[in-house]
This record gives sequence, C-alpha cells and structure tokens, in this order.
Amino acid sequence: MNQKLDQYDQKILQLLQEDARMSHAEIGRQVHLSQPAVSERIKRLESNQIIRGYKADINPKALGYDITAMIRVSTQQGRPYAQYVATCPEIVDCYTVTGEDGAVMRVLATDVEHLQRIINELNAFGSTSTAIVLTTHVSGKSIAIPHHE
Repeated sequence: MNQKLDQYDQKILQLLQEDARMSHAEIGRQVHLSQPAVSERIKRLESNQIIRGYKADINPKALGYDITAMIRVSTQQGRPYAQYVATCPEIVDCYTVTGEDGAVMRVLATDVEHLQRIINELNAFGSTSTAIVLTTHVSGKSIAIPHHE
C-alpha cells in the first residue's frame, strides 16, 4: 500500500521508530496534536498495515548467542526450507532472493558447534554458504519516509 502520509503521520512514525513505548500524549506534544488525534492517527496507521507491530530490541549476546551468521541456501526446488526456517528459533530473518541463492538467512548461535548443527540441517534443502558476522555497523535502522511530489 502506497498511502499518502502527511507531515504529522511522518513525524509520528519517526517518533515511534525511535521509542515505540512513547505515550500518545508525549507524541502529541512533540507533533502539536491532541492525544486523541494522535491515537486516531496511530490506529489508522495500524489498520492500514503501515505500523505492523511493536517489539522489544533484545541483545542476543545477553542471551548467550555469541555468533551471528549469514547463511545462503541454494536450491532449485522452490522453497522447501520454508517450514523449517519458520520453526527454527535461531533463524531470525530469512529472505527469498534473486540470483544463484534461493534464500539468505540471519542466524544466531551460541557457539561454533551450535552453528554447525544448524548448517547441517539446512544442507538437507540445498548447498549452503556461511559467513560469520564480525561487526554490525547498522541494525534496526529507522525506515525513512519517502517524500512523493
């Protein structure tokens, strides 16, 4: 859906991306709207699926996941891995992509042996290629609102 967003909607989205727990009253103060007006706008943004939900930002290392890896899976058989990745808690992102790979996944593992078990399970769906993340420069960045003229 490519819905027109006015300056108030854009600012509300920006504020919620910075702090999803910000009260509607505080958002209203910052965008110069009443709390009920902000609440109605947020409800509309939610019902139009512009806001899909609210989540806590959890530190994987604090839970014992010391390794983040990107795993590419090459398969010519459609998406046979779809059910597996939906139920595997260590696979936190999975994208079907163009090119030689069928999918690219972001995986969390507690150690190398744990990562190897996940790779072995994914090998049942096609050949894999794994890269361990050394440094994360950008993660969870706010989505910019495109300006349409």
